Amino acid sequence: MAMMNVPTTMRDFFFEDPHFQTNWGQFDRVKDAMFKESRDLWKEMDKDFRQARCMQGLMPPSGGQLVNTAENPLEKYEKGWMFPRRWMLPAIKSSDLLLAPEMELFRHGPPSDHDVIRVVENDSQLEVSLDTSHYKPEELKVTVRDNNAIVIEGAHEDKSEDGTRFVSRRFTRSYALPEGTKANVVSSDLSRDGVLVVKVTKGHVEPVPAVKNVEIKNVK
Repeated sequence: MAMMNVPTTMRDFFFEDPHFQTNWGQFDRVKDAMFKESRDLWKEMDKDFRQARCMQGLMPPSGGQLVNTAENPLEKYEKGWMFPRRWMLPAIKSSDLLLAPEMELFRHGPPSDHDVIRVVENDSQLEVSLDTSHYKPEELKVTVRDNNAIVIEGAHEDKSEDGTRFVSRRFTRSYALPEGTKANVVSSDLSRDGVLVVKVTKGHVEPVPAVKNVEIKNVK
């Protein structure tokens, strides 16, 4: 099986990184909807998530330098705005706006599927956005296989110090590589709050090795 790993670029919080603001459709509408919410409500809903991400130490998986956000490692998470998660919507006043058809959020798969934020395809690109907040960057992998499929995988395992508890979660998502797509022009970007955006630029197919791994780079 031919496979090519796709590098993933580590970015800032979704709502704070210029890359997503420029390249992610409906960015401004989603951001405006979230900023109408109570800050206290938002912090309470996302408390566990923010702490879990901070426990990772914000260390790039490639062994790069530690990102020094503040003396208090939770400060940036407490002041930042997280991307909305599907499970939060019942408590969010603007959920009707976020679920409007034109927003294309959380409309793919059954209601129990909280991972898929949206899948958008047009004449120029295929874009897949996933909620991977329960996975560390190094636990995610994006590959192009056999020049006809994009496979996104995540695997997490955690064991308590005394060995009495073990948590394991994993997912695999596969999307057909659009006909005429350049297999070597597949990008993967991961926001600090766990939004993984994989984008495929449509065009002429070019042969690639059996597996192409996505390199994880730290952008700051």
